[in-house]
Amino acid sequence: MTKQPADSSPEQTAPVANRRTQRRIVVRIPIQVYLPTSGDPLIAMNQDISWGGAQFVVAAPLAALSGTLRLVFPWRGHEKVAVEAEVVRAQRLASGHYQVAVRFASLSPRSQARLEKLLTMLDAADGSSEQDAGLLVRELEVAVEDAGAMREMLEQIATGHLGVTVFEAYDAGQSIRLAIHGGAGLPSFRLRARVRSIARVKVEGFATAELFGLDLGFEHPTSAIKAFVDLLTAQLPPVWKDPESSFAGAPDWLRAMHVARPTEDLALGERTDVSVLESRFPDALASLRMVWGDPEAFDLAFRELTLGSRAEPGGWPEDAWDELGFLQDIHDCVYGLSATRLSRLRPTRCR
Repeated sequence: MTKQPADSSPEQTAPVANRRTQRRIVVRIPIQVYLPTSGDPLIAMNQDISWGGAQFVVAAPLAALSGTLRLVFPWRGHEKVAVEAEVVRAQRLASGHYQVAVRFASLSPRSQARLEKLLTMLDAADGSSEQDAGLLVRELEVAVEDAGAMREMLEQIATGHLGVTVFEAYDAGQSIRLAIHGGAGLPSFRLRARVRSIARVKVEGFATAELFGLDLGFEHPTSAIKAFVDLLTAQLPPVWKDPESSFAGAPDWLRAMHVARPTEDLALGERTDVSVLESRFPDALASLRMVWGDPEAFDLAFRELTLGSRAEPGGWPEDAWDELGFLQDIHDCVYGLSATRLSRLRPTRCR
């Protein structure tokens, strides 16, 4: 059994500049640390946490405290927040334990949603938090107005990186929240991203503006990124002017038939691969897509569809209700429940 280490001060403390761009939140809780060379976790005492990393004290040999570690933070009930983290530094304390600083490198979408909730709750409750030490996280917002641009962006994200041009400088290595806001009928989503490189750029028409080109990498598992991109790409409308599109050169009457909304009588007559929500209630599906990944916002939107002003007059058809429930179940499993809902059970179907 591993003894839980006590906190103690370093033998020598060298003055270093605080380069953190995100607020550190003091939280002393036991966490599990999985070393690359061992399958059994060590119990460490966490000292502080931020969007980009954490600091903890652990009793372990120095040689083992390098490379990538797996950290497990407690969450509600028996749930957890699992993080792949890279060791930034480790220094020996007077007690013989080591104080370890890590940088978060990869989180699943579920753990990311829980981490954001954890940071928000701790930040609100921690009166000793360094309010002037930076924002909780720096967010980069990107607006995408048409399906072609969204498709190109998703294709680039699938490769593991994204290039964007911005008006403000960022630090290389900085971890940020990338918020993509889609135009009408397009998805919006958020990702953890890290600035891999930054360079000044010149763009025609912006001669007097100071512009920067960012190369962003993503702090999510490759498999999760691919599944996410495939899901969103499948929902995008066709890009008619794309020369590689199967509709390129098609006559206007064919394009009009393709984009026209099917009538209720024909919606599921021949195309059994189209869901009821997609064919008959696209607005309901779009409202859930806009808040996908945010448990609190998803719950609000779901309540509006089932019990609120957006509930279907006379009640939802049984097949549509089953699809709504299926989407809620998937969202609960991937991103967790909201703080106000303790059960995965949805309301009884309104008739």
